This record gives sequence, C-alpha cells and structure tokens, in this order.
Amino acid sequence: MGSIIAILARSIPVDTGIARQMLAAAPHRGSDLNVRVCGNCILGVNNKDDSTDSTISSEGPLMAVLAGKLDNALELTNTLSAAGHSPVSTNAADIAVAAFKVFGTDAPNRMRGQFAGVVTDGRQISCFRDHIGFKPLFYRDDPSAFFVATEAKQIVAGAKLRREPDLDVLKGIFYGKMPGDMPSAMKGVGRLPQASVLSANGRRGSPVVQRYWNPCAILETGRYTEAEVADRFTELFAQAVDRSLTGKDVISLSGGIDSPGVAAFAAPQHLERTGRPISALSAVFPDLPSVDESSYIELVSKYLGIELHTYRIQAQVFDDLQHWCGLADGPIPTTAITQQQEYYNLARKLGFRNVLTGELAEFLFCYDAHLLGHLLIHGRWSALARLISKQRGRGVPWNKIANRLFETFVPAQIGRWYSRARGLDSPKRIPDWLNRSTVQNEAFYRTDLLDPIHRRWLEYQLLAFSGCTGSLEASDLCEAINGVTVRRPFTDIDLWEFFLSLPAELKFPDTRSKTLIRQLLRGKLPDAILDRRDKTVFDDHIMAQIDYPLFERFLSRPNHRIAGVDYERLAARIENRDFKLVDFLWANDLVRIHAFLGLW
Repeated sequence: MGSIIAILARSIPVDTGIARQMLAAAPHRGSDLNVRVCGNCILGVNNKDDSTDSTISSEGPLMAVLAGKLDNALELTNTLSAAGHSPVSTNAADIAVAAFKVFGTDAPNRMRGQFAGVVTDGRQISCFRDHIGFKPLFYRDDPSAFFVATEAKQIVAGAKLRREPDLDVLKGIFYGKMPGDMPSAMKGVGRLPQASVLSANGRRGSPVVQRYWNPCAILETGRYTEAEVADRFTELFAQAVDRSLTGKDVISLSGGIDSPGVAAFAAPQHLERTGRPISALSAVFPDLPSVDESSYIELVSKYLGIELHTYRIQAQVFDDLQHWCGLADGPIPTTAITQQQEYYNLARKLGFRNVLTGELAEFLFCYDAHLLGHLLIHGRWSALARLISKQRGRGVPWNKIANRLFETFVPAQIGRWYSRARGLDSPKRIPDWLNRSTVQNEAFYRTDLLDPIHRRWLEYQLLAFSGCTGSLEASDLCEAINGVTVRRPFTDIDLWEFFLSLPAELKFPDTRSKTLIRQLLRGKLPDAILDRRDKTVFDDHIMAQIDYPLFERFLSRPNHRIAGVDYERLAARIENRDFKLVDFLWANDLVRIHAFLGLW
C-alpha cells in the first residue's frame, strides 16, 4: 500500500529534499516517510500510519527498499543464513539485501509474493518487480540522475518533468498494443516490465533490463501420473492460500469455480488459524437474472461454513472518470476501477483488510488453442487419439476437429489474408465508426496465427507474462487508497510453475472448459458447482453501464483524434443512443483516453 523511491545522483548533489517531494507526490500512499542515503543514492519509503508494507533496510554498504510482502521470507532467510549471509533483521528490505549478496540479480527469482524493490551500493542500482507484475515500478534515466518510484507522478515530481500525455502510448492502449515495457501514459516515464531486473550506474549510459524468470523453459517439463497431479496441486494450492491469509480476510466469492476453489482451501485454514469462519463478500444482481449468481454463492457458503455478506453494486463504471485518470497517471484500460473502489471500501468498513480472489486463474488451465496441432507436431499419437475420441464422444463433428488441426498449420500471411478476405472480424469485432483497415493493421484478428507454427500452443500458455500490467497497477493504487491488500492464490509462482510444467494431455484432458480444475476440486466443492456448464454472461450488466452524456462530453468534439476513429459517425451513434456491445467495448477505452487528455 505504501510506495518506494530511489534517486541515483549523477551530476546533481545528493538531496533528500527531492526524495521527500517524490514521496509526497503520492499522499494516498501514506504520510509516514523514511529517507536514507547510501553513497550517491537516496532511498525512501512512505506508509500509512496503520500499515507498513514498504520497508527500508538498515544502513550498510548495500541497502534496499522494498514494497510489498515476501511470502517466503522465513524460507528465504534460512537459505541465506545457510549461505553465510543472514539478514540483519526480519525486515523485507534487509532480506532483499542479503538475497542480492548471495544470488545477485537472480535474487528476485528466489522471492515469492507481490513485491517491487531497489538495491544499491551507492554507485549503481538494481530495480526489480515480482513475476506477474502486481507491484508497479517506474523509472526515468536523466543525465543528472536516475529516478525510480512506485508511481509515474513521483518520477515527474523528482525529475521536474512537464506533465504531458504520451500520445503514442494512448494509441497503443486503444488498439491493445501494450507490451510489458510499454512506457507510462505520462510522457518521459518508463515502466519496468514484470519478472525483470533493471541495472543502472552513476555514469551516463543506457540502463540494462533483463528477465530473471523464463517460464517458457518450464513448459511440459514435469512427469506426473494423474494421482501425482492431484496430490501436488493440493500441496501447492494449500501453500498458496496459506501465504495469502492474514486473519482479517474476506473472499470475493462468485458462483463460478475459481473463487469457490480459493474458498474451499481458505475456509478450513482460516478456521484453524483464527477459530472463526472466514467471510465472503459478493455482489448480487437480483434485477438481472442472467447475471445473478446468488443461488450458487449461497450454496458454496453453506457447504463451506462461510459467513456471507452481499451487496448490490451502486458505482457506475465511469463515475469520477477524470479523477481516476489523474490518480492513475493515465487511462485505466477495461477495468471498472470505481466498482473495485466500492468493493474495497465496503470490505474495509466491514472490518476486513485482505481480499482473496480467484482472479487470473484462467491463465493456468483454460487456454487450449492449438492443442490438437501441438500434440500432432510432437508425435504424441496416443494422446491425440484419446483427445479426438473424447471429442467425438461428445458429438463434435469431424469437420470441426479437422479445422482445429488445420489452423495450427496455417502460415501467418495466409491467416491474415483469409481473415480479412472473409471479414471474419467485422462487424462482430469492428463497429462502423472504426476504419476496418486501420483496426486490422493495428490490432490483427487472431494474433495467435502470427506466431511460428511450432510455437502457437506454447505462446498461448504464456499469455499472462508478456503484456502491460496497467490494470494490476490500477488495482494496487485502489488498494492503497482503501487500505486493503488483494491476494490471488492462483497466481502463486510455485503453483503457476507446476501448471506450466504439466504435459499438455494432462493439463487439458479434453477441450471442455476447466476440466482439470474441476477434477482437482472434486469433493472440496458441491457437485452442482463443479458440474455447472452454463457460464454467467455479464452483457446485461455491461450494457447498463453505458453513459451516453459522458460519451458526448468526451468523444463528440475531442481536441485530439486517434487514427482510425470516425468521430463524426461515432457522435451520431452516441446521439442515437444505439450502442451494441461491440461499440461499448471499444468506446470504453476510448472515453478513458479522452478523459485523460481532458486533464490538459
């Protein structure tokens, strides 16, 4: 919830006043400031009075700041002590110092949890983020100094930058071109990608960014029987949930499988730890029957002995839009940040400080595109035959199976030509107020077909590790403002590496949704949940969020125009109040971009 900053001085004096200005630029992170000097480097943290999750190390030849929590602090401390470098305290920043002494820039790969940090010897610094990118870290490389901070606004304050938007970044956000190292929407501020270490020194020169984690190398390296998969999952998921619990926990419970799966492990562990049943807080939609999951939520709660709290969402997606754009230093893609704010605020009022969710679970066991082709390419004939037999047994026609095999071997250029020639992505994906050619060039339909044939299945397994972490950073900001933490046990790296290591035929025993996790949770959740095949569609709730007056305000006569958008036609559609879902999905990000631009 707090923040960290670092300044490596080059041609300017070491000035702790600048560090304090940077920390003060994010008052929502807390007013309890701590600043220390190590050679030519200044380190600083700020925290709220009632919580300390950003730490600064003891003084010494190597010093550090760290935001977040190390889930494996005790285990890591024991390892470091055995190597002859015991941390001088249990402070997470002191553990980071010892870890860098022993492991160098591979140290972050030995850490678990949600964290970002800086380690320095006063002459050079190493900056790092956690494997997924839950904790943000931005930087600025100037001749006078190298600046690092939790938020882009802190970099702007320290480097004395003029506040202005980066139009190229905004265009990238609109068309979904958002790599992990995409800069901030604030011009002149870089973003450190997830699972990376950035090294810079006191001499002028480009900083070096390197990945410390290579998930691709883990793919399909495991050798398990089905029974061993179940046992190992139970062990690792129990560990992931245990790492996430604090004693002041609430589960964001839905009627699907992912968050009930978290609840199945969290409920008994919480009861054992505290002597109290764990609680859940769930949004219900009694006025939208197609969206409401109350019956399933109540079923899970009764089955697991959970104390259930429910509420109806009052916040609208676009409430205080410009205010949030200013806080986040840019548009927040897709995320309904105001509804997150409502949830976190309510959780805090109910006395909870830590929220457990099933978010991002789909990346572990849902992405099975090109599975048949992958098995064929690698000559796994028995597994391929079993999978096809299961599909045929469910009535999947031969031509559909053949198409799934064929698409793996379609060359990229042919796939691009075919999708354009057939108009496969229009009008379903492209509304009439967007230029079709521009969209097809900027945001190609079926990007999986652009990968080399032998890597298409592999790249699908790694989708979570390459894109921009802007939505996670916005969630971190919202957590800080509301004084809560959010934990997602399915993203525990030990668990994730286990799923990455599974052979394709074990990870996807068939092509139905979430078959493996349904099997692994059997007996831990009601059969009615695990056997549920209908999927809740939130289209009605989404469409109810359309704010035509707000769209008119920001999109009818904008000062800046995104290439490919026909603003006149868009204005007419807004005036006619006739948006369909595809219109909203594009306008959702567009209006956020223009609200951000409206700050200037």
